[in-house]
Amino acid sequence: LHSAREKASVRFAADIQASIREMELPYSSFEVAVVEAPLSATGRDSVVFRFSATGRNPVEVSKCASGGEMSRIMLALKAMRARYANMPTMIFDEIDTGVSGSVADKMGSMICSMGAYMQVFAITHLPQVAAKGSVHYLVSKTIDPTTSKAVSTIEKLSAEQRVLEVARMLSGSELTDAAIANAKSLLS
Repeated sequence: LHSAREKASVRFAADIQASIREMELPYSSFEVAVVEAPLSATGRDSVVFRFSATGRNPVEVSKCASGGEMSRIMLALKAMRARYANMPTMIFDEIDTGVSGSVADKMGSMICSMGAYMQVFAITHLPQVAAKGSVHYLVSKTIDPTTSKAVSTIEKLSAEQRVLEVARMLSGSELTDAAIANAKSLLS
């Protein structure tokens, strides 16, 4: 089992590193260390993920990765799992935290490509990610004045509503003609 894990770790690390580099961390390195651990139901091994954004001196991910780097690493791990785990659905709740711009666009493309293997729901505040999906739902939360309880609602947006929602994500509360044009461009 130990030998199989060590052998698989090399290919696994290379695939994750390639995915991370596609998300604008071109010099990053990702390693998988299979280290000895106390005997348990899963064997005598423990797996440690090591990372470096610069490619030098990788250390345990939890000790070095920024929020945006962690988002990219997690997405790369989830994308690999989507290819091999035969899961019917994956839900991402703001996996794009800490990124924006072209990185968000690339993450959105990766999330969208996972749809070839499974159904994917992505909860996001980034227009670059929201524009990639085939269907757009708006989730809203209000407080019921009579009970003081939070009430969440979900609404499927029409094509026109979707343009306005992506424009709102781009510009804030005041929709501008430029934001609407940009939203149409993102959605096309």
